[in-house]
Order: sequence, then structure tokens, then C-alpha cells
Amino acid sequence: MTNRQGERMRKVFMLVAALALPISVLSVVLTSAPASASSGPKGKITCTTMSGSTGSGTIVISGCSGTAVPGTGGSSKPLSIAVLAAGGPVTWVNNDVTVFAAPALSSASAKHCPGYVKPPKGGPTPAEPTLEKFSGAVNSDNTGMKVPGKYKGEVCISQSGSFSAPKALKVS
Repeated sequence: MTNRQGERMRKVFMLVAALALPISVLSVVLTSAPASASSGPKGKITCTTMSGSTGSGTIVISGCSGTAVPGTGGSSKPLSIAVLAAGGPVTWVNNDVTVFAAPALSSASAKHCPGYVKPPKGGPTPAEPTLEKFSGAVNSDNTGMKVPGKYKGEVCISQSGSFSAPKALKVS
């Protein structure tokens, strides 16, 4: 896949996110728990893995552990990729919910992503994966995390549309 096709895939990812935003907003209104007071829980979690694809339109966050009580149960249920692109509820396997606000998104060098190949000197640039960084606020939560809190992570998107996490997702 060429860089142009990779850029096109990124635009498709953002279009899917934009189309799914009304559904995410409705889900937040219908399923979110009330925000904790600032004197409430102060838990944090770190999730080491993200898997899914643009083809399925879903992603699973897993390998989660930390100080939040009752916590996440270790992973999320499958969620729309729009949640990482536009914000919304993350339902964990224990049925608790964390609501992410719309993130700030930025593209970065994908040299630490699976499938990256260093371009040869003077040769054509090979098709590369893309790396999207995201960060934002935690609007509400019933897993024991700090509210308002923040989240930050990175996701690699391969040429075939598969997701992976080069760095852990941190929610604090």
C-alpha cells in the first residue's frame, strides 16, 4: 500500500469516527455513570494491548491493571473505533463504564509500529503503517478511577487495517 493509500485509510478512519459520533453521544447519555467528586476515587490503570481492525470497526483494550477499585476486569468489551477517535463510553468486561471525552489526535512517525521498513537511500518509500496518538479527559467512571481524569495512548494502524499498541494506554 502506498503512502497515499495510508493517508486515505486514515481519512476513512476519521470518517467512520465522525459518522459514529452521534451514536457515541447517545450511548454516553444513556449509559454513563455520574462523575465522581474530586474527593472521590483516585485509581489509575494501564492497558498494554489494543487489537482490532478498521474492517471490523471494533477494538478491544486489554492487559489492564492498576489501582482502580473495582477496576476494569482486565479488558474492555469490543468497542467502536469511534470511541478512540471521537470519545465515548468504554464498557469493561466487568460491565463498569469509563467515558472518554473527545481526544486530541496527532499523527507521528510509525517507525516503532509492526510492519515499518526503513526507506532505502535514493529508493522509493515503501508503504508504511500509520501511528495515531490520542489523549483526552475522563468525564465519568464507575471503576474507581479519578474523575475528572485523563487518558493517553497510541495506536498503530497497519496497511491491512489491523490495530496494535506500541505504548500502553494510561488512564489516570
